[in-house]
Amino acid sequence: MKLIATFFILFLSLNISAQELPSPYNSGYEFPIGAKFTIKLNTADPKNITYSIIKFEPFTEIINTFEKDELFEKTGEEGTIDFYFCIGTHGESEKEKNNNMQVLLSFKNRTKFSLKYISEIQRNEEGDFKETSNMGAYPGAIGNEMWPYMINMIRLRDFEISNK
Repeated sequence: MKLIATFFILFLSLNISAQELPSPYNSGYEFPIGAKFTIKLNTADPKNITYSIIKFEPFTEIINTFEKDELFEKTGEEGTIDFYFCIGTHGESEKEKNNNMQVLLSFKNRTKFSLKYISEIQRNEEGDFKETSNMGAYPGAIGNEMWPYMINMIRLRDFEISNK
C-alpha cells in the first residue's frame, strides 16, 4: 500500500513540476501531497495578495511531525513562504510510527507580515475541495497543519495581511 501511495505521489508531483517556474501571479494554486514548494507574495494590495510559485519539487520523505526545524534553511528570500505538504509521524517503535501517520502542511513564513488565507482540501482524487481551518502564518515562524486522514491535494488561496 505504501509503495502504491509513493508512486501516486511521485506521479502527481512530476506533473506539477513540469510547469514553467516561476508561475504567473495568481490568488491561489493547488498542490499535490508529496510536494516541497516556495511561493513569493505580491503584497501591493494587502487585501488581495497574489503569489507566484518560484520553486517546486517532489518530496516523498516521511518526516517527524514535531521536529521540522531542520527541514527549513536558516535563511531564505524575503517575501516568500516555504512549504512541505507531506506525510509525518512520530513515536519510538515502528508500530507507534505507523499508528501516528498524518498528512502535514508545514511552512516557514519569510515575510514581515501576519497572514490569513483560505485552505481547501481534496480527500479523493476526483472529489470536491472543502474548506478547512488553518492557523494563519506569522512572520518568521514555522507553522504546522495536521490531518489524521489522507488528502490528495490542497488549495491555498486568498492571502491577506492580518491585523492580529
